[in-house]
Amino acid sequence: MKEYIANNLRELISIVNDLYPRGKYYLWYRGHLNAQWELVPSVQRGSYAANEQHMAIDFYMRASVALKEKPPPHYLPGWVALMQHYGLPTRLLDWSKSLLVATFFATYRYEDQPGKDGCIWILRPGQLNLAEGLGDCISPMDSPSITELLVSVFDSGAERKEAKDKIYACYPVENNMRIYVQQAAFTVHNSKRKLTDIKSDDLLIKVVIPYDAKKEYLEELKICGITLKSVYPDADHIAEEIKAFYNYGK
Repeated sequence: MKEYIANNLRELISIVNDLYPRGKYYLWYRGHLNAQWELVPSVQRGSYAANEQHMAIDFYMRASVALKEKPPPHYLPGWVALMQHYGLPTRLLDWSKSLLVATFFATYRYEDQPGKDGCIWILRPGQLNLAEGLGDCISPMDSPSITELLVSVFDSGAERKEAKDKIYACYPVENNMRIYVQQAAFTVHNSKRKLTDIKSDDLLIKVVIPYDAKKEYLEELKICGITLKSVYPDADHIAEEIKAFYNYGK
């Protein structure tokens, strides 16, 4: 896996253009505030993996009563995406089709990780699916091939043999404004392997963003119209951005 360093947005864009000729590949991006964080879904962190099925069933039962707007019963892609949306650990890993959105996540709240470099992960999703035996097409989340990876979230005894030990890239299908503005996509991890374990040419690239450059990145992103309210289009985050602009409490 190749690793680069970009000290500003111009350098970052130049690296992407040099590595991947425009129009030749689909590219997805993921921003990490700390470059040392592993590229794994949240359910594989800590002790969550041993309790994935219990958490999913508990959420399904409670949310079925608590939420007015919810997926149809037993519609696995919708329920797993809903779990991800509300912050429950899942086997989904978020990506964005926008380099600028991913860069925002790698730099916003940089003071929460003092002295730590961030990074941008760049993935070729078609290459991932090809390497995993699915072909180079990127399916929607409710396609049969992707749904097979989600069956064991709720019923470990129903998993098909063909779906074990797979990581696929897919597009979301739910109607959600946050997913729309963040240009979101997912990798679904039905495997203990990591993306960094897959041997495939130019599947992944890592671009490190030095800690001292993060504040300048945010200023550059602001010029490009990438701000808190554009990435999180809800009233809470709009208010947070307005408070920051007027230096509230200082």
